[in-house]
Amino acid sequence: MKGTVFAVALNHSSQNNFWHEAFNKEPYKIPPKTPIWFIKPRNTVINSGDVIPHPVGETVQSGATLALLIGKTARKISVQDAEQYIAGYALANEVSLPETSFYRPAIKAKCRDGFCPLGQMIKTSSVESLDIVTEINGQEVDRWSTQELIRSAPELLAALSEFATLKAGDAILLGTPHQRVTLHPADKVTIKAKGFPDLENRVVLAGGQA
Repeated sequence: MKGTVFAVALNHSSQNNFWHEAFNKEPYKIPPKTPIWFIKPRNTVINSGDVIPHPVGETVQSGATLALLIGKTARKISVQDAEQYIAGYALANEVSLPETSFYRPAIKAKCRDGFCPLGQMIKTSSVESLDIVTEINGQEVDRWSTQELIRSAPELLAALSEFATLKAGDAILLGTPHQRVTLHPADKVTIKAKGFPDLENRVVLAGGQA
């Protein structure tokens, strides 16, 4: 992975529903009308087979999702033209500490070492109805469908390219449900979807051994 990993919050219907009441109060006052973006910097990105560090004393949560990989420079593109800029897709895990607010950027929650495992890219024409499955130590603990996303992959790509020039190798994480899976040291977390190579990582206590 050579580029920048962009991610979007509140793009799953369950997230939007959970935060709806809070967004109508101070300090927000109104719900967001455009995608809420954040970045998973280079230190977060690891491959399948690498370990996810578990900071001592923290709650660490798995966020199984899909990554869109950019194939060529994209700037101010339309939704209709978005497909020609997509190189492919890969499974991803947007690992995070719990979020209690969207009022300030959650750098400490989102940007820790190893908090963005990315799988192998495949070429596919559609990811509009794909089940994303999480297994912990071989047991299924979560399943959701990309049908539940508020904005599609092409819509997200078009929205991001409106203000940011995207380059080949950049990635966009498409979103996660509100309900996440808690990870513990020594867990083996596997993200699966039909047609994709599994994304598998073991959780290791930071500074110690699993």
